[in-house]
Amino acid sequence: MKKRLAVITALLLTAGMALSGCKGQTASTEGNTAAKNEGSESDSGKSGDAMVLRLGHVVADGNSLDKGLDKFAELVNEKSDGALVIEVYPNSELGDNTAMAEQLQMGTLDLMAPSTAALSGFTSAMSVFDVPYLFKNEAAAEEVLDGEIGQDVADALEGSGFHVLSYMTQGWRNLTCKKEVTAPADMKGIKIRTMDSQYHMQHFNAFGASATPMAMSEVYTALQQGTIDAQENPYTNIVNSRFYEVQDYVVETQHIYDADPLMVSAITWEKLTDDQKSVLEEAAAEATVWEREEVLKDVEKDKQTIIDSGTKIIELTDDQRADFREAAQEVYDSFESAQSGNADLIEQIEAVNDKK
Repeated sequence: MKKRLAVITALLLTAGMALSGCKGQTASTEGNTAAKNEGSESDSGKSGDAMVLRLGHVVADGNSLDKGLDKFAELVNEKSDGALVIEVYPNSELGDNTAMAEQLQMGTLDLMAPSTAALSGFTSAMSVFDVPYLFKNEAAAEEVLDGEIGQDVADALEGSGFHVLSYMTQGWRNLTCKKEVTAPADMKGIKIRTMDSQYHMQHFNAFGASATPMAMSEVYTALQQGTIDAQENPYTNIVNSRFYEVQDYVVETQHIYDADPLMVSAITWEKLTDDQKSVLEEAAAEATVWEREEVLKDVEKDKQTIIDSGTKIIELTDDQRADFREAAQEVYDSFESAQSGNADLIEQIEAVNDKK
C-alpha cells in the first residue's frame, strides 16, 4: 500500500525507520497502524517524535485533488517542524468514501477528502452542493464555500463526528457523451452514469435521460461496450480515467462545482493541542488556495489532451446553460422541501451569485 510522507525530513523523524518496497512506506508506521486499529496507546499515531495522521481519499494518484492533499501534507510538515506527519492514501486504498467516513467516526482514520455527495446522509445541508447549476462561476462558489454559508454547512457535520478544515475541489463537473448535446432535450433517452446521489440522478432524469449509478472502475468498459452512452465528471477524472477515448463529445455543462471537504475525525481533533489544530487549519487554508489554482492549470492541459485526441469540446453559452438550469428546477424543489431551512440556503447562495 502506498504511503506518501510529506518530505524526507519527516521520514528521518520517524523512529525505527526502514524503507520497504512501497513508496514512502516504513516498518515503524506499519506498526503504528496496527496499534491504532487495536485501540492501544498508539491511537494518536505517534512514531518517535512525530505524530502520524493518515489521510485517505478515492481519487487517482496525480489527480488535482490528490496533488492538493500532498501539498497539505507538505505544509503540515513544514509548519510543525516535522512534529506532525500526514500520510496520504489515494485511489480508495483505505476503502470507499462510505467506509472511510465510518473509520473517521470510529477514530481509526484521521482525515479524508470525500465528495459532498458522500456526506448527504449525515446532513441534508451538505446536499446543497449537489444541486445542479447552483453557482454562477468559480468566484461565487469560492465565496460561498469559504464564507459563512460554507461554515454553517460544515458545522452541521460536527454532530456526526467530522470537523471540516476547508473545501478543496476538482473543478466543474461536465458531461461526456457519444452524441452532441447543447440543450436539455438532447439528453432524452441517453443512458448516463452518475454518482449514487439522489440529486445527481434526478438532475439527468429530469431531461429524459436514464441515470445509472456505477462504480468509477466500471465506467470506461461500460462506455466502450455501449452499456451506457454518457457520464459526467471533472476534467481531471475525464482525462485520468481516459473516458474521452470512448466518447465523441465533452459538453461543458459545468453543472456542479465539485467541492471536496477536507475533514478530520472529531476523535482525532480532540486529541490535538491548540497549536497542532492551528497547524492543520493554516495548512488546509493555504493548500486549498494552491489546489484551486492547480485545478485551473490542469483543466487547460486536460482540455488540450482531449482536443488532440479528436474528441470535440462543446462550450455552452450562458443562455444554453440557463436552459439546463431551468429544466432542472424539480431538483431545487426536492431539495428545498427535504428539510426546513434548505430554501433559505438556496436564497443565500443566489444572493452571492447576484454579486458576481
